[in-house]
Amino acid sequence: MAKAKSAAADNGQSAGQEVLDRLAQSVRGTFQTVEDMTQTFIREAILQGHFPPGQRLNLDNIAATLGVSRMPVRASLRQLEGEGLVRIHAHRGVTVSVLQPDEIAEIYELRILLETYLLERAMPHLTEDILRDLRASAEAMEAADDLADGLEIRKDFYEKLYALAERPRALAEAKHLRGSVGRYLLLLRVTEEHGGHPGLLSHLEKGDLEGGKKWLRDHLSHVSEELQKLVSENDPAAAGR
Repeated sequence: MAKAKSAAADNGQSAGQEVLDRLAQSVRGTFQTVEDMTQTFIREAILQGHFPPGQRLNLDNIAATLGVSRMPVRASLRQLEGEGLVRIHAHRGVTVSVLQPDEIAEIYELRILLETYLLERAMPHLTEDILRDLRASAEAMEAADDLADGLEIRKDFYEKLYALAERPRALAEAKHLRGSVGRYLLLLRVTEEHGGHPGLLSHLEKGDLEGGKKWLRDHLSHVSEELQKLVSENDPAAAGR
């Protein structure tokens, strides 16, 4: 039994390293500096859930995976700490940041403010072709069997919609906020279901701005509540904070 468990653990570690190797391959040669490449690799590994919340990062392994020294890894981690993705401890190394329920609540409160604003700015620019494209994305999102695939389609759906607002700073901040919780949606298996995204499309197709904004507020509030509950259940200490 012990040997079986050990073999399973080794297989899991091997599969995890293969995923990281593929991610490293995808970023090599695409940046002007080694530090930019290293920073992107670590950021994507965190956002995609390969480095889960609370995990202690092995700097030597990251450096070896990328074929770089520890220096750009350290520099990258300082930048990522500023983004809130990692925490550097004086005597415990570096760990992936863990969001608390009150932080999740704040993120979703900001998302509601920003995304309803972007939706309002985007509505006048909707055309039949764009609505058709968004409808196809919404239906693909609902039909996706794999949660990671569904989240990726969902991200593209909102980026297409909000890009119409022509407010790049607000869009960038909305994407940052979405990314900061996306890893939890994936790891804790939370789905952003609240009437389904075709429900939002029906408001957009009718030109119903207030209905669309209400759908979005209800939807994001629902996901926030579910995510806070799941984080508390997975970290009992968080429930008392």
